[in-house]
Amino acid sequence: MTVTTPERTARRKAAGAAPAPRSNSAALAAVVCPFEPEVGSTVSVREWRGEQDLAHFQGLLPVTARPEHFHIQSRTARFGEFDVTYMVHGPLRFEASSDNFGHGVNTLRLLVVLDGEVVIRHGDLTHGEQATLNRRDGALILGWEAVTYTAASPARVVVVDVPADHDVLGGLPETAPFVAGGTESALLSALAAFALDLLRQDVENLTPAVRAQVTDSLESLISGTVSTLAVPSGGDWNRRSQRMHVVRYIATHYADPQLGPTTLAAHLGMSKRSLQRLFEGEKHSVSQLIQSKRVDQVLLRLRDPRYSATSLDELAVLTGFGSALALRRAVQAATGRTPSALRAEALVG
Repeated sequence: MTVTTPERTARRKAAGAAPAPRSNSAALAAVVCPFEPEVGSTVSVREWRGEQDLAHFQGLLPVTARPEHFHIQSRTARFGEFDVTYMVHGPLRFEASSDNFGHGVNTLRLLVVLDGEVVIRHGDLTHGEQATLNRRDGALILGWEAVTYTAASPARVVVVDVPADHDVLGGLPETAPFVAGGTESALLSALAAFALDLLRQDVENLTPAVRAQVTDSLESLISGTVSTLAVPSGGDWNRRSQRMHVVRYIATHYADPQLGPTTLAAHLGMSKRSLQRLFEGEKHSVSQLIQSKRVDQVLLRLRDPRYSATSLDELAVLTGFGSALALRRAVQAATGRTPSALRAEALVG
């Protein structure tokens, strides 16, 4: 198995040479889940090939393949809580498993096929469910359900793994182990294209603010894809869909200082009380979601050297706080530190 770290790739690229693989023993020590970046890395490039690597891979995930044909290449990057992977592989079968694709938490996977044919199945041949995915088809797969993934020939796929408790999954298809979608869902193709563009970028050198903007865009695509494909589960479906719409609206309008429960409710065409009821029993209220988004955005800018000369008044305008005083209070409440202290730490770092 070959694992190439981003730092190694960058140094070798500068020298005009191909990246040199590590030894198998070093690589095995670095890999816990093949669909997560290595610890401390933003992006990880990996390759498994042949009989020995097949045995190594089977120690991570249950896979069946002919040793002489076994081959997987992957490039994985993390944006926020999302793990984005581009994978090229030969004929293989990921066996039915409920281990969340190797992640340590319940995980939903968004899968889009770029080339080849993939068959996903839950249950046996008599009573199970099956879907055949061709080019530009995709699926949502619950990682805690035993779903097999079979490719009889080489294939290229994009996968995005999302923690199941993420707010973006308000429309989680709880009544089905997987949900398939075809080329009629334009969001699947848009998600795959966006993910590929991300993985082609020099993501290690993105500033915190740019990474946050990229993550917001990815979150919107994921939310839209899930809400389009997910199977309604009972009378709560409409409520969850509305929550997803609220979260997406906040993500794109947090810089508006007038944004609050009252104006948001008016935009959605409902009463303020109806809006608040949508989030009863959830981790955050509407006001907390707005405040949290603004705090996240201002912290990213305070830690970004590009904004070192930007005044707090200007940052307040960019992040929706309206005034430097409101910004200071919010930052201190969230971190216990002043904006100036956070900036100083970032510059030293």
